[in-house]
Amino acid sequence: MPLIATPKIIIKPGNIPMTAEQLKGIFEQCDKNGDGRLDRAELKEAFKRLGAMIPRWRAARGLHHADANGDGYIDEEEMTGLVNYALHLGYTVNQLNPARFMRY
Repeated sequence: MPLIATPKIIIKPGNIPMTAEQLKGIFEQCDKNGDGRLDRAELKEAFKRLGAMIPRWRAARGLHHADANGDGYIDEEEMTGLVNYALHLGYTVNQLNPARFMRY
């Protein structure tokens, strides 16, 4: 009986880019004090949850890109700029660890 090679199809969830809504949700979850804005430490936590290799640096860059008024915080008006910055970085679904999203 001849052997028939069948192609293997491997689906990798990592090829699914995160949406703006997903990213915004992650950033909003990291607003620990509930003041409606993100400081550098909260941004660092958000980028850590996203799987950034150096979250502190990503937080600083995100603040640089999105903090339009220069007050050191990302407020609701500046959130779109932060989300666009994160979208540009190309975070994907597989980089997310569900445990990272648990509130303590």
